[in-house]
Amino acid sequence: MKRIIMAGVAAVALLATGSPVAGGSPALDVAGAPCSEPGSAGARLKEGATAGDPNTVTAAQVRSMERAFEARLSRMSPAERAAARRGDLPVVINVFWQVITRNDGTGNVSNLRINQQLQVLNDAYAGATSASAADTRFSFRTKRIIRTAETAWYNWADPAVDPSDDADAKTALRRGGAAALNVYLANLGDGLLGYATFPGGAPTRDGVVVLNASLPGGRAAPYNLGDTLTHEVGHWLGLYHTFQGGCTYPGDEVADTPRQAVGAHIYECDPSDTCAAAGRDPVKNFMNYVDDACMSKFTAGQATRMSQQWDAFRAP
Repeated sequence: MKRIIMAGVAAVALLATGSPVAGGSPALDVAGAPCSEPGSAGARLKEGATAGDPNTVTAAQVRSMERAFEARLSRMSPAERAAARRGDLPVVINVFWQVITRNDGTGNVSNLRINQQLQVLNDAYAGATSASAADTRFSFRTKRIIRTAETAWYNWADPAVDPSDDADAKTALRRGGAAALNVYLANLGDGLLGYATFPGGAPTRDGVVVLNASLPGGRAAPYNLGDTLTHEVGHWLGLYHTFQGGCTYPGDEVADTPRQAVGAHIYECDPSDTCAAAGRDPVKNFMNYVDDACMSKFTAGQATRMSQQWDAFRAP
């Protein structure tokens, strides 16, 4: 899903595409953007962004996605479900870096910056970013760096306004199956930092789109330490935003992330307490909207959910 700064809840559609849900392409809403069913997307915005989240999910859509997830889990044996919950087997995810430039090469992202981004991603998912961060079963390695000169795709449109870049570029460029992570680096506008599909959708549309300036050393400060991709991969592995559903049960479907109301504070690193339920707002969580410097951890519950989502949808 995208990481965007927006006054709303980002979509989280059930996450993994290892075993695509039957039915082909995701459903479309009235604007032509993918709806939040299995395979749809979530996002991240900069504070003050004019873009909107093209995949905001309603409570009803979350219930539908969770039913699809439970149906997937029910097809697994008790031993398989237990192993997914524990995250017994490490998973190494192959990453295809899809670097999109203008026709004249403007906007290229160096191999050095890609390697730095890969290290940020691996540190985050190994729990190396905070003493209280949970380790996950996931690590990432570069499979291939692919550079494509196409000015029209470089100026990648907000898919809620014009979905053609998302459809055309991904259809032409995407590599690998549901277990492969395609990261599209382009020049997103209007404050949109990135977005990602959840597991279970059409393979040709699967992947993560990220503002190229959000990689380490980019110009998108304070969103230039590489954690937009950390956040979006969380969606790609089945996580909702920490403020999903606001103070309403069940929130983000993870028991150890305290509930958080939706509002301007979702961009703030202050540990406020916006819901009556136990716990202060999880402002340091990677699935929040705070500046990159404030993001530092996933919880054990999020690690479990990502593991189960992987085994239910993406595992080869």
